[in-house]
Amino acid sequence: MKTIERRSTCPINYSVEIFGDKWMLLLLRDLMFNGKNSFLEFRASDEKISSAVLTDKLNTLLIEGIVSKETSPKNASKFLYLLTDKGINLVPFMVEFLNWGSQYNPNGGPKSLLNEIKKNKKKAITQLKAKLRSQRHSHEENIIKAL
Repeated sequence: MKTIERRSTCPINYSVEIFGDKWMLLLLRDLMFNGKNSFLEFRASDEKISSAVLTDKLNTLLIEGIVSKETSPKNASKFLYLLTDKGINLVPFMVEFLNWGSQYNPNGGPKSLLNEIKKNKKKAITQLKAKLRSQRHSHEENIIKAL
């Protein structure tokens, strides 16, 4: 796997070098808000990411420790990409991004989540983080059961 050469030690530069293109944010969207976690599910998104670009972006997320790559307990030839704690800590950022985008593009977005954010953003973020951690924990339990 390739490593990312940093242009500087600036925290904003660090973030931009990882997330500075549309594909990374769309992958995070799919992982956090759309329940997607396999290569084929990501490929099925409306934006039609190519296989080569998807592979590159997933590898970057793996290298950076934002996702882990696990074998599916239901299908040994299928891999699942799960957010790590580092990835889950991006939820507040993605919620703000979602909220901003829905304000200026009111035709899109998950309405139920947007309503929860409008009612109580802090609670919505806490619940989403807990849900993502629970999904990760459930996957780990399924692996143990499969052994």
